Amino acid sequence: MHRRPRLSTLVATAVAAAGLAVSAAPASAAPFVATLEAPNHTPKAGGTDWRITVTVRSPSGRPLRATATYQFLYNGQVVATRYPNPGHRRSGKRPYAFRGRYRDTILWPKRAAGYTLTFRVVVAVRGQGRENLDWRVRVRR
Repeated sequence: MHRRPRLSTLVATAVAAAGLAVSAAPASAAPFVATLEAPNHTPKAGGTDWRITVTVRSPSGRPLRATATYQFLYNGQVVATRYPNPGHRRSGKRPYAFRGRYRDTILWPKRAAGYTLTFRVVVAVRGQGRENLDWRVRVRR
């Protein structure tokens, strides 16, 4: 003789299964950790070097291969995109590929003086997504 399960048993089983499904998912585990270090929020326009460091690692600390692109935002709108080219004065022609960490020097143009901008480094790791590293600046003369 086949007995039908009671409704309360079905509900309890469904709740337990949902709890297992939720607990099996990682709690906001990011696929990688990216950081941007800069000396201050007030770079000087017109030739003074503003040195930055970008780092990308796995959650366990292993250096990852990634690419970087610079975006400059004014009032939330992207007004310029540049490609890093560490060690050279001119911008590159495509996203800069690196492993783990790179350093670069940003030269702010005189026409940026007096404006509050957001300097963004877009870091992409193949197969793991991309992350925007934002740094608010007010360029001074």
